[in-house]
Amino acid sequence: MTSVRARRPSDRREQISANARTLFAERGFHSVRMSDIAEATGITPRALYRHYANKHALLSHVLFEAQGAFLSALPQLTPGYDPARLPADLHAMARASMAVPHMALLWKREARHLDPDGSRTLRARLNDMVSGLADAIRLRRPDLRSVEVSVRAWAAIAVLNSHAEAPPGTADDEQTAALLSAAALAVVDHDLRAGDSGARPRPAGRAPASRREQLIAVAADTFQRNGFDGASVDGIAAEAGLAGPAIYRYFDSKTAMLVAIADRFSEWVSLETIRALRTAPSDAGAPAAMVAGYVGLAAEAVNLLAVTVTEAHHLPPDAAERLAKARGEHLQEWAHWTRVVRPERSDSATQLLAHTARVLVDDTVRTPRAMHAEGAVDALARAATAVLETAVNRPLRTTREG
Repeated sequence: MTSVRARRPSDRREQISANARTLFAERGFHSVRMSDIAEATGITPRALYRHYANKHALLSHVLFEAQGAFLSALPQLTPGYDPARLPADLHAMARASMAVPHMALLWKREARHLDPDGSRTLRARLNDMVSGLADAIRLRRPDLRSVEVSVRAWAAIAVLNSHAEAPPGTADDEQTAALLSAAALAVVDHDLRAGDSGARPRPAGRAPASRREQLIAVAADTFQRNGFDGASVDGIAAEAGLAGPAIYRYFDSKTAMLVAIADRFSEWVSLETIRALRTAPSDAGAPAAMVAGYVGLAAEAVNLLAVTVTEAHHLPPDAAERLAKARGEHLQEWAHWTRVVRPERSDSATQLLAHTARVLVDDTVRTPRAMHAEGAVDALARAATAVLETAVNRPLRTTREG
């Protein structure tokens, strides 16, 4: 009997891309082999190479595919664009983002592995996203200064892509899209408020004399630039001015440095939360105070934040569990005190918006283009507070009108 060769699925390339996206998100780029992707797709590695020349080519495809879906949903600012359409446009952007799982997570964590041309293209397209949204914001909010428009555009993009790291079970897809578009609109529309956000003065640049503190700072900078896999103990020691073996007086491994960074940032966040609750003028003012404290800390210790957010999957199980618990408790504080301001919201909405507000801060504060201008820290604190306190008890427009 003559055997019949199975027909190759017409969407094989898309299957490969989807499986690669999931594996890169779960394990990190360096920890995934082409054979892992082939196995997940049910094909041989040789068959995989018919579609993609190497793992870097596959990563490029995954990242650009995700960006393309989001770019296609941006407001089309043709002559006569009505800024009243922006709520519907934001909803369309949320839906486009949700159609590509793990999109923002991969941008943030794995884009460093692109070749120089790919990296430049990715950044240029991201800047196009923000510029397009900023133009729409200017039409809707002509009262805003340039720094406010810039921060709100970057923050709204972060909000619309925050679902990639959302806690499981917070809401179904349609509820999530509605909440995220409402939160992004709150970022755009919230009123300017006078007064100090609680952010710190600009640091003077002095550093501790302690060798251990110097190593933590150098390790955080190195992990932030190169990723945990791309850093070496010898390289960190050399940058700190130590001979290789001397570093082991302070840390017995690269992993121990990562644990110290994550623990340090978690403890500082706890301190800022306690300080905010002690000094907030009222229960209703507690959410804004906590957000301001977190934004100030994130802006000052941006490398610690970046490493904690992007390299946590390299932590050993006990440290990873400790970090997850601390970050969960932090969100619970935000959610608890926000219920004073928004008691009408469901618990799932409050949890998701607390998560979204923190992702907004974590993403935007690590974006130099968003944070370079005077007043950016205050603007970011206001935007994150607006998300945390988003009202969701009114109907949302979810269709575009011509």
